[in-house]
Amino acid sequence: MPPAPLMTAFGSPPLLALAPMQDVTDLPFLRTLQRLHCLPDFIVTPYLRSTTTSCVMPDSIIRCITDNPTPCPIWAQLAGSEVEPLLRDVATLQKLPIAGFNLNAGCPAPLVNRHGAGAALLKNPTHLRRICRAMRDAIPPGRWSLKCRIGWESSEEFPQILEAVCSSSPDFLAIHARTRRQLYAGTTDDASVRLAVQLAPCPVLANGNITSLAETEHRLRNTQAHGIMIGRGIVRNPYLLRELRGGISPSRTEMSLYYTTLLEETGRELSHPSPAAHCHRMKKFLSFCYADFPPQIDYSLRRCTSPAEMEKLLLIAANASPSR
Repeated sequence: MPPAPLMTAFGSPPLLALAPMQDVTDLPFLRTLQRLHCLPDFIVTPYLRSTTTSCVMPDSIIRCITDNPTPCPIWAQLAGSEVEPLLRDVATLQKLPIAGFNLNAGCPAPLVNRHGAGAALLKNPTHLRRICRAMRDAIPPGRWSLKCRIGWESSEEFPQILEAVCSSSPDFLAIHARTRRQLYAGTTDDASVRLAVQLAPCPVLANGNITSLAETEHRLRNTQAHGIMIGRGIVRNPYLLRELRGGISPSRTEMSLYYTTLLEETGRELSHPSPAAHCHRMKKFLSFCYADFPPQIDYSLRRCTSPAEMEKLLLIAANASPSR
């Protein structure tokens, strides 16, 4: 018998959002989710970089919006450090079929941070406030949001960051409960998310290190959040979205279907197809799945350069992995 659907402290089912992951949560992945009937409530795209010279709009990200194969609303994420370029690109993107905009104030990538964007915005709450208010003024009601971390060095920075963010009355706030210093390691800070739930004028989604039904239950209970935003956990097991709505865990047959569907969809999108390039593309996804595979299969998959051989290995992996 499947478990009962999760509920938040507010007596409602949690909002389930697909987190943006650069070069991962792209069109092939969205098509895979659609084919598996495993869909979030909404999607945030990988970031589009806004600079003083241009907004870098890779076709792979724009097509997530224009060719969105799912019925899910999709929010365009922008990463930038200056008001004018961000507003310029908001005006451009409003012509596309998006649900709204999301400011990236959490990416820890050195290249992004060197330009003052992503998590680097957290180092100057006054400047972050200026950006947030300007974007709020330029974006229609119901279409403005942020995704941020809880600080650059320490969670002690978060109250000031939260005040700056909330001054723009966002329509939702996703919080990766780690500092930039932590990158993707270390314990998440549930107390910071709980503080945001208490003070923010909008729904708050918990993000970071959520990979299972048990972890989701724990985070919702400890943070009192309105929902969760999951990236790596969904790449590892897309059926987690079904489990979070009270459905059953995936069978080995279903996990095998996931791997083969993703292999097919990644092959469809290659601009310069070759067996090695196809396998290299798949490994961006499999890097989040290797922990579920037997060591010998893990070793072989990491070195595989043939899609046909990769498909055979993934079938073995699905059947050899522990039942979920």
